[in-house]
Amino acid sequence: MIDTFARNNGQMQMSRSALSPQESAVYSVLEANRGRVVSRFHLAREADLTGLSERRCDALISAIRSQIGSERIVTVRRRGWMLTN
Repeated sequence: MIDTFARNNGQMQMSRSALSPQESAVYSVLEANRGRVVSRFHLAREADLTGLSERRCDALISAIRSQIGSERIVTVRRRGWMLTN
């Protein structure tokens, strides 16, 4: 688990407390699948966002990017998102 929000040795770290519960759930799914593409369907199911708008994942990804840096989450067109190292 990541504890602080700072740049240390070129790596971004963030506080989980800075994220909303839904953002934290989405980040956890991405973290568990680091380096692999996660589809919107899989992300919604694993982060318990089913029943919400399909665009809710997009909004949560955008909010997470604003906190950890946009380069850390890559959009893979027509497939989903991937958390990079």
